[in-house]
Amino acid sequence: MPPTLQSQFNAVSEQYDGQRRALIPCFDLFYQTAAELAAAVPNVRRVLDLGAGTGLMSAFVRTRCPQAEFILADISVQMLAKARERFHGLPNVHFIEQDLARLAPDDRLPENGFDLIVSALAIHHLDNPQKQTLFRQIARLLSPNGRFINADQVLGETAAAETAYTEHWRRHVTAHPDLSAEAKAAAFERIKLDRMATLSDQFQWLTTAGLPPTLYFQHYNFVVFAADKPQN
Repeated sequence: MPPTLQSQFNAVSEQYDGQRRALIPCFDLFYQTAAELAAAVPNVRRVLDLGAGTGLMSAFVRTRCPQAEFILADISVQMLAKARERFHGLPNVHFIEQDLARLAPDDRLPENGFDLIVSALAIHHLDNPQKQTLFRQIARLLSPNGRFINADQVLGETAAAETAYTEHWRRHVTAHPDLSAEAKAAAFERIKLDRMATLSDQFQWLTTAGLPPTLYFQHYNFVVFAADKPQN
């Protein structure tokens, strides 16, 4: 994740959760679908949240997997500070500062060590080669029969689709009564740093990594998909 993006997310950490509902047209279905996909995984013991931010995705998943150990990884120290506040006093929630572009198994993140790996609105900040590398690392970190769930934004498969996606989101944000003019301007500035990839490209990369995916939800460019690691 580029330093400029890290700085922008550090700067908005205080307002991030409140703004996210306003910035995502399909907020409830987006996160609830991810949580339901997590709940369908039996015997979840360890969960890794990649690009966890303030811990919003983990909060949704934890309602379905309350006994699991959670590790929240993010490059933004300020975002993780808000996540620590959210989960204060919970002994089974841990935090690590981690650049997703440099993710690799280690003592904190053991190979085959996670029954569930989740991510929300983070992976689209990586360039395409970094996405491919990350998917391979996720395959290494997942335990057999483990599941990867990604709730993210994608690039349109055609120029017309991308135009429709962008215009729909801009209209939604521009008209939203709960966003200040400053918040809208900041959101439009942040998207200049996005590096979205098409769904078809990401599905190809995941399949190559050994994680054949399935799409479960889509609203314009907001998608939720999951991929299960085979037993063998």
